[in-house]
Amino acid sequence: MSGFKFDETMSGWLGVGAKDFEAGRLAGQQKTTPCRFDAEIIIDDLDRFMQLGDRRARLEGTVSFAPLGGTFPMQDGSFHLFSVDPATGIRQMIYTFRFMARDGKKYFLHGVKWLKDDPGFDMVEDLTTLFATIYAGENEHAPPYAMGQLYFDLKDSLKLVASMGVPHKWWEVWKLLGSAKATVAFSDFAYNEVKKTYLSDLDPLYQTQYENLVLSGQVVQDGVEKEFFLVSGKHDKGFPWGDEETFWDVLLVIGDGAGGYRKYCMSDRVLPGMKLDVREGSYRYQGPIFALPEGYTASFSHMRHKDAPLVECQADFTVIFTARPYEVTPFPFVMANNIVTKIAGGVHWVLKRILPAEHPLGIAINPHTVTVTSGSLKINEGGHTSEYQLAPDKTFGEAESSTFNNVRYPTMLYGYICAVRPEARMARVQIHSSCLRTARQRLAQDQIEALLGSIISRVASKEMLMEGGAIKVRDLGENRDAAPLFIKLGDPILEINNDHFPTADFQRRIIQVQDPSGETCLALEEDMTLMRLGKENSTKKVTVASIRDRDKFKALDAVLKETDFLKLVTAAQQASGKSPAEFAIVIKPNFMFAYNKSDHTTYTDPELVARLVQVLKTQGGFKNLTVVEAHSTYGEFFNNRRVLEVADYLGYAIDGSAGYKLVDLTEDSSEEQNLGSHLGPHPIPLTWKNADFRISFAKNKTHSYAYYTLTLKNIYGALPLGDKFTQYHARRDIYYTTIEYLQAFPVHYGLIDAYLSADGPFGIFADPDPNVTETIIGGEDLVAVDWVGASKMGLEPKISQYMELAVKAFGKPEINLVGDKNPYRPWLNVPVDLSHLLPEVLDAHEFFGKMLYMAGSYMDESHFTHKSKSEFMKMARAALHPLQTTIFLQEGGKQTLANKLFTKFTTWLGSH
Repeated sequence: MSGFKFDETMSGWLGVGAKDFEAGRLAGQQKTTPCRFDAEIIIDDLDRFMQLGDRRARLEGTVSFAPLGGTFPMQDGSFHLFSVDPATGIRQMIYTFRFMARDGKKYFLHGVKWLKDDPGFDMVEDLTTLFATIYAGENEHAPPYAMGQLYFDLKDSLKLVASMGVPHKWWEVWKLLGSAKATVAFSDFAYNEVKKTYLSDLDPLYQTQYENLVLSGQVVQDGVEKEFFLVSGKHDKGFPWGDEETFWDVLLVIGDGAGGYRKYCMSDRVLPGMKLDVREGSYRYQGPIFALPEGYTASFSHMRHKDAPLVECQADFTVIFTARPYEVTPFPFVMANNIVTKIAGGVHWVLKRILPAEHPLGIAINPHTVTVTSGSLKINEGGHTSEYQLAPDKTFGEAESSTFNNVRYPTMLYGYICAVRPEARMARVQIHSSCLRTARQRLAQDQIEALLGSIISRVASKEMLMEGGAIKVRDLGENRDAAPLFIKLGDPILEINNDHFPTADFQRRIIQVQDPSGETCLALEEDMTLMRLGKENSTKKVTVASIRDRDKFKALDAVLKETDFLKLVTAAQQASGKSPAEFAIVIKPNFMFAYNKSDHTTYTDPELVARLVQVLKTQGGFKNLTVVEAHSTYGEFFNNRRVLEVADYLGYAIDGSAGYKLVDLTEDSSEEQNLGSHLGPHPIPLTWKNADFRISFAKNKTHSYAYYTLTLKNIYGALPLGDKFTQYHARRDIYYTTIEYLQAFPVHYGLIDAYLSADGPFGIFADPDPNVTETIIGGEDLVAVDWVGASKMGLEPKISQYMELAVKAFGKPEINLVGDKNPYRPWLNVPVDLSHLLPEVLDAHEFFGKMLYMAGSYMDESHFTHKSKSEFMKMARAALHPLQTTIFLQEGGKQTLANKLFTKFTTWLGSH
């Protein structure tokens, strides 16, 4: 497409010496110092201008400003349309030009329109208001001379539209059709960009695009060949979910000659020094890049703050290549119907030429294979420059220039791997598609998303194999003709977490895979995760280990090792000045809500607690070890519910034979202390108060009130008052009280027993069909440990008020997660309506709530007998007996038919 131009006039007031825009406008009005410019905006190549990249045009015309003595021609004018501010992500229109005033001095005008969808209808104001600064010098680094605001008068709109078109002489009438076509294309482009910012909430679809380059092969440094893998891309606003965010990135690994790699990465909303043009076959990046001397993970946030161990370097990359395009591959891939495929490709071709801003419905991937003509990679680190020359005959790649016109709901989830084998001149891309299930606590919505995800996975999970100048597309799946999957080998080599998106983290990583042909090669992997590991209200960084193993003791041992557990305990012991034998360690498991020892999901495994004690004794030399619990409300309703009685029933060693004492915190409370506005004057268990090191060893369960109960909620169980429903649920609170208790008596380490787990709406009470999750999670920070635990349940952790308050009180550190990141499957969470209903029905009506609680509770009646002898309570319990037999295991661990059906149904729900 040829050039394009239009005229724009803006006028307003600038105040000489003003320090901000609003004050400058007011001063200009008062002192009558108007400013005006009349500009012609000239786009040399409209087609290129509308592509993803630096949308910059020439600005020519005149500027008038009375204090400088008149009207002056613009020099070196530039108009930058819909640029992204890297710091904020806000779209901008930027106007800049120089001019020489009557005093013979050079001045520089910089003006910006900020396009941000604030509350209310502010679109017109944003599009017509220019915040302008005149600098007394050649650029914006000179001293400011005047500031203020200029405006586009809406009465000039028709004049602006009439000026649009292809530059031509008056007699070149044959250019009128091209001019009209260019005007339509530009207007459609501008409208779509504005719509993304201001009308996205009204549009069920979102449009975006990206360009990406992947190169694999050999580079030469000082005559020595080294393996390299380069990934670089620019992803427009809205990629991949329709969020208001963007990112451009560079990932590079180069063999170090010792079996490892030098790792470099950079990700930001925009990289001004990057120019990637797949169609033209050119790539250039000049700008900052970070070396990663240890580990393999960095994040957008890390790079924004230049966090250690990142080392800032300067990159100068140039690659000239030939990109061979293949047919546009549409999503869903209806490749069985070649006619549909041809139509989809044809629609894409027509739209790109008539309305370039309009994308065909779905995702249209335009794949290319890349052969390199020449290239160099220069990296300056600490004043020393390393230069690598690409070996064209040993380098090959894949590139994509693709568009999205996708639905906002359901939220897209995909896994993507692009592997390149340069020696075979082959590139293979595998894409797995599904739904990102972002509302696991909303049962109906979650099941709809599960169903849609299953359908999408079947029709839109494909492989593109580019080899020998041809492309072959086929299904990924289990049928006979399906493409075999890549096998990922080992840990990633390099990973970037783009953690600035509101929906989820978008991950790009370089990995090693075994190709379906059996060959090993490097690959780009893209993934999405809801597990946010960045810090919030904290400056700390901690390690959390999530280890899955069929052997529960090996899993626990690995968690303790990966998190330097014994080093933490030893450091605290040495700081206390006490000997290991004197140093008091208290372990708080969760077992006072157990109702039947046959249901192992309701209490922390005593064998795991004994293993933890053994590690402390034999490897750490610690001897003053105590396991503690406090009474629960069940003790108000049933006999034999003191701590030692329940512990003995469940298999805890109350005789000290396992190396620990067992203390009842309710009976250990002989002091009182004011613990805060919610707890007030409150009994204090001496064992808890005097402990030098406290450990919360929680059970992995859902919770009908708080969605989940893990290490933070476990400390609520350490509050000593026995009638917890009355004292905390009804009269104080269960959330703030726990936080105040933690503030008074900090807990130093957290563990989650997720070897067998309880999910579903009543997981806190019972789960006769346990989830065999075979996982132990641990770390030194309870917030971090619970964050990982809740994320593995598929929940946004701050959905629980425990977590919300804990993040405010203690902060969420940055999490270095070691081990298994995958969510539990199957898993069913507490429906949000139930979580909202119970406090309103039970806690808000103390007498009714306690009576219902008493009538509906169930225990192994061979050991725990009900205290109430009233006829009313007998009748109430008889009425609720069908509910009890549906939810709970019966005496001897037996399941009723109703219980079997209920657990099968909830397991089926959790499997989808």
